[in-house]
Amino acid sequence: MTLIAGTDAGLPGSVFDNPAGALALYEWLGFSRARILEIATVDSARALGLGDDTGRLAPGYRADLLVVDGDPLADLAALGKVRRVMAGGRLAA
Repeated sequence: MTLIAGTDAGLPGSVFDNPAGALALYEWLGFSRARILEIATVDSARALGLGDDTGRLAPGYRADLLVVDGDPLADLAALGKVRRVMAGGRLAA
């Protein structure tokens, strides 16, 4: 089974204001933080048909990066402390 990161945004009473915080559900369900990060990156990119050029750090990939203050492997809340965003190797505004 393939899992991808997401929320129920669009349903009555649902909001889409904290995608990083929504990943806490996977931890509550018992997934390791490493697996949660893989779901949010590699698996989601693959499910969207983008897995050949984004979703991981590797030669030939787009260099889409989220730089955070902290270690999400130690605490997923670090994903909410964004320091820099790079898209295609360029600093995003």
